[in-house]
Amino acid sequence: MSEVALVARWLLFYAGLTLAGLPVARLAFPSAPDDGAGFALPVATGVVTMTAFYIGQFSFGPWTALASVVVLAALGGLAHVAGERRGRGGYAWRRAAGAFGVFAAGFLFVLSFRAMNPVMSGWGGEKFLHTGLLNAMLRTDALPPEDMWYAGEAVRYYYGLPTFNAVAALLTDTSVEYVHNLTIAGYFGTLVVAAYSLTGWLTHDRGYSRRLGGALGVFFVALAGNTVTVVRFALNQLPRDLAVEYGRAAFNVNRADYPQVLFEQGSLGTWGWWDTRYVVEGTLQEFPLYSFVKADMHGHTVTTGFLVLSAALAYAYVQTPEDRRGRRLALLFGGLGAVAGYFGVTNTWSMPSAVGMAWLACVYADPHPATLLPGSLGTSVRALAPDPNESALARVVAEAWRTVLAAVVAVGVGVTGYALASPFLLASVPPNDGVGLFPPRTTAVGVLLLYGALLALFVAYLVTRYAAIEDASARGVALAAGGLVAAVAVTTQLGDLGGIAVLLPVVAAAWIAMRTRASTGFETTLVVAGVGLLLSMELVHAKVHPFELARWNTTLKVAIQGWVFAGLAAGPIAAVLLRDVYDAAGGLSLDSIRESAGPALSVSVVSVVLAFVLVASSMFAPLVVATDVVEPHDAGVEPTLDGYAEHRADHPEQVAAMSWFKEAVGETQSVLWMERETGHPTFVEKPGLSRGWQNPVSTLTGLPTVAGWFHETGYRGDAPYEQRVSDVSVLYETTDDRSRAAQLAKYDVQYVWVGPLERENYDVADLGADPGIEPVYENDAVTIYRVTHDDLAGVTDGANAYRP
Repeated sequence: MSEVALVARWLLFYAGLTLAGLPVARLAFPSAPDDGAGFALPVATGVVTMTAFYIGQFSFGPWTALASVVVLAALGGLAHVAGERRGRGGYAWRRAAGAFGVFAAGFLFVLSFRAMNPVMSGWGGEKFLHTGLLNAMLRTDALPPEDMWYAGEAVRYYYGLPTFNAVAALLTDTSVEYVHNLTIAGYFGTLVVAAYSLTGWLTHDRGYSRRLGGALGVFFVALAGNTVTVVRFALNQLPRDLAVEYGRAAFNVNRADYPQVLFEQGSLGTWGWWDTRYVVEGTLQEFPLYSFVKADMHGHTVTTGFLVLSAALAYAYVQTPEDRRGRRLALLFGGLGAVAGYFGVTNTWSMPSAVGMAWLACVYADPHPATLLPGSLGTSVRALAPDPNESALARVVAEAWRTVLAAVVAVGVGVTGYALASPFLLASVPPNDGVGLFPPRTTAVGVLLLYGALLALFVAYLVTRYAAIEDASARGVALAAGGLVAAVAVTTQLGDLGGIAVLLPVVAAAWIAMRTRASTGFETTLVVAGVGLLLSMELVHAKVHPFELARWNTTLKVAIQGWVFAGLAAGPIAAVLLRDVYDAAGGLSLDSIRESAGPALSVSVVSVVLAFVLVASSMFAPLVVATDVVEPHDAGVEPTLDGYAEHRADHPEQVAAMSWFKEAVGETQSVLWMERETGHPTFVEKPGLSRGWQNPVSTLTGLPTVAGWFHETGYRGDAPYEQRVSDVSVLYETTDDRSRAAQLAKYDVQYVWVGPLERENYDVADLGADPGIEPVYENDAVTIYRVTHDDLAGVTDGANAYRP
């Protein structure tokens, strides 16, 4: 089958998921202008993933894949019946088709990148890790799968994502070398369609164009880049000495190749996207398009569409009347709780975001959080706070009580999510040292280089909205809080608290606007969520591997979440400001615009801000398209989605040996049109102590080796991993057949792989001379030996005794 037909088949697969998820999405989002169609795909993906995850704890394979879609269909049928009982009319099929068209556009956009660079490379990322996980999933009989890089132990990494990817591979009958590229494009399309739906919905509810709001939402969430790109190009326009003097902050403080990189990254001919996340020293701060171009199957990348789903559920809660208590509880615990559970098995770093959205929804919504409690109990709990109309102090106390109760509700949502993800969280989470306070912080310049465009947009919006507040007391509180944070900013922006000084005023101003309804809507809640997550990285960090880099993993996993929520806010905000400017340019007076919550700043200032924001945010996308799609095409690169094609060309003998090995050690399991190779005997190859073409056999087959990539130190600890590495050296190099037999027995090794890497790194002994070890496959580059443990038992005694 041609690759065009393969892409068409996957589009049909995603269309089927969308149709199956539509009744559930429609029930959850009844007031969405597109009938909930934009959220149908993340809903369906979540249901399939979690169903296969739970069934897979007992049995995983083709029948699991079929069962997951049967459960989705059944759930959709129940949701359809529930909708009929509530008197819902027919489906808005035109809008549903339009939503799927938006998904398809995002899907094909990322496929264009992958087709020009499809290889599952071991360099410059962790595609080898994710390829190995998918291969291990497709061979396993139950979850969690055996770790392909640490034989005899279950994986200690998120296996929720490869669960869905394996199900998709089985249902579409797609060979593994294509699955990574197709699923990464599917996750991007899910982000695009969900962002379009939510931002269009928010803009529509404000009385503005849904299509404009949706398009701007997609731009800011999925296509925009950070501000540093435009700054680097601007620096390159300065005299060379001046650029070198003032440009270092844009390239990490201690970057060794500065100033060479300054001129490379400021020129069209030498610009590269890889350096865009390297701005603040000791951090990796990505945005969605960067992550999807990099195309590792990391949870922080591919679960971004589910962050949008969590925000949509929060907005649906906000729109639900107080007397619909059951629906509000369902949205919180059945909706956001389920999303938190999904995050638990796919990207635990995002669980707090789902919980946080539940908290912010309860704070923002008109119904008091106490009304979630039954009857008189809710009334009594609410009465514990004073009437906010009594005095300013009473208002502050009442607000604090609402916030505390909302936090209690959010904790319940978190407990629900933890329970749903408990099979993973209780057994497979890598070791860590908990949470640390006050890590190395970011300067004000660093924050502005990364997020300056978004922050400028938010500040312009908040200033214009505050100018329209009619409630004098609310305006006074807002101005007082603004003055306080401005004073903090002035006194700290030159020190290492500069990042906090920049971010805190925006969060505070957005929070007050959120609570006072300062001519704003739910977008201010999203500002609090997005900028608040960026602020959180200045205050706390997860103490995880690599421990010597305090914020390395925290910024990598959290910054992109902050960007998604901030982008969701930026879409409707930009739509509102653009319309304000348009109306003003049409001859309306500024006074009349202020009365309708228009710009308090001059139209020219707002116009300049909008122009800067749009230009600064839009530079990354065309540059990366030019360098990663257009240039390879002009150079004659033939597009393909085959992730193994380069491996077959560069390492033909090794790949041929792997193909024989993969089929020789297992059996083919078939159900209807689906089939896979099962079986996972332990073998040994050289441990991958660095990136690149390391551990290719375990990676590209999913078969478990004794020791794999150095990543395992983060999952198992340094000492256990290094012991395995040492044992592998003994196994290859010893001339004592008793010592080798003991190592083979220790890990129950069934096969020994000897290829170019093993011969380059070890003085490989004559394995075939040992009793119980015989060659079963050989070509010019590779010899594979089979171990017969019964024969080994007769050659060991004493301290090196064979232990079956």
